[in-house]
Amino acid sequence: MSEEDRSRIYAWFREQLDERRAEYMMSCLAPAPLSDLVTRDFLTAELSRFATKDDLAAVEAKVDVLVALRGEDRAASRVRHFWLAGIGLSALASIWLDAAGVIG
Repeated sequence: MSEEDRSRIYAWFREQLDERRAEYMMSCLAPAPLSDLVTRDFLTAELSRFATKDDLAAVEAKVDVLVALRGEDRAASRVRHFWLAGIGLSALASIWLDAAGVIG
């Protein structure tokens, strides 16, 4: 349906109904000729040019590996944190004990 036809139909709906209902009726009509609308087969063919299910599965597997590595990195980071905190606390304890005259 041409834009001119759509305009005429909209004008007729507005005469017969109110503007809100005319808007609703127009929203129910296809905005373009049905032959111009995308079909599922066309969309599948176009998308298959970019990525296949195997490609997506490979990407998903890589993401899973990265997530596992991130978990390992977090665990290693936590160990380093506790180790450094322990060194800091032992240094502070020795300074405090030295200042208190307990060691020295």
